[in-house]
Amino acid sequence: MRHVTVENLIDYIESQASDVEKSTLERHMTDCNECEELKQEFQIVIARLREDASFEPPAELLQWGINLFQPVAQPKGASGLRKFIASLVFDTYDQPMMAGVRRVGAPPRQLLFRAGDVDVDVKIESMEANNRITLVGQVLSSNAKFFDNTPVKLESHGIVRYRTRTNVVGEFSFDEVPKDTYHLSVDLPEGQITLFCVHRGNS
Repeated sequence: MRHVTVENLIDYIESQASDVEKSTLERHMTDCNECEELKQEFQIVIARLREDASFEPPAELLQWGINLFQPVAQPKGASGLRKFIASLVFDTYDQPMMAGVRRVGAPPRQLLFRAGDVDVDVKIESMEANNRITLVGQVLSSNAKFFDNTPVKLESHGIVRYRTRTNVVGEFSFDEVPKDTYHLSVDLPEGQITLFCVHRGNS
């Protein structure tokens, strides 16, 4: 069985999965530490949302990791920044290989996330020899402006692991970081954009 999807995990945590789906997921997570850890991370996030009395989160917020999820603006937090959830609009892993093309090693993965008029283009290259990844990207706007010196963070298991800033054309990079499930956030003047599950486990 392939890894459990974010949508199925949310259904499981919210007790929306059927008995058959529940049994299948539980059997898979018994043998897959990666999916079990992701389930625990989702449970923590959802529990925090339920305990937060500052606002009532919309039901769709609980599905923040689903592909093609539309950006949702959240109320300002303690930092004063509005928070937006970016939707994944393109992923090379979802594209079929061209006929006759042989794949040698793991090719870089290209992803495009969108929140309003801001796009975040991400490329992930996996290094099997040392179990690390290099993640490079660029923050773009349809308004033809660049995001210079913009804070970018990589977070896993609720902790910010790495920080960097964009260059004059909005580019950023995280070189040879250990493989893990990462969420990426970009702090813009308009608010913080979060890209959930920009990289997942040992993939």
